[in-house]
Amino acid sequence: MTTLFDGFYQMGFVARDLDRATQALGESHGIHRFRRKQASAAMESAHAWIGSMMIELIAVRPGAPDIYEAYIPDDPAAVRLHHHGFRVADGAAWDAINRRVAQAGYATPMKGAVMDGQLNYLYVDTRPVTGIYNEYVYLTGAATSIYDDVPHN
Repeated sequence: MTTLFDGFYQMGFVARDLDRATQALGESHGIHRFRRKQASAAMESAHAWIGSMMIELIAVRPGAPDIYEAYIPDDPAAVRLHHHGFRVADGAAWDAINRRVAQAGYATPMKGAVMDGQLNYLYVDTRPVTGIYNEYVYLTGAATSIYDDVPHN
């Protein structure tokens, strides 16, 4: 049976300042190469692969979803763990994850599909158990290559 920990691939952090945070991670952890992306006027991200794990840094501005607000660090060079990311292998597993989340009674403050339904995402509020959110993504079609340009460190 599918668990809510299957498919782990990403640690998602919130940063106040992406320039300062990526520089600090380079100096402290040796992560020097990131792909930067402006997702919206309210959100910018930086991604890097470290082996089979991805690091995601998200900087938010006014208008971003509320789920990031409490994680913004005071120090512009710091990051705060916000979510673990899980890739869902196929449609059956996506349905199973959604059923398990509903059965557990977890809130899902963000969910949807973009890229004509090829990128499905679900943020699950697992903070009562883990202290952070879980993010699930199910990719099909063109969305399966969205991380192809993320650099490896």
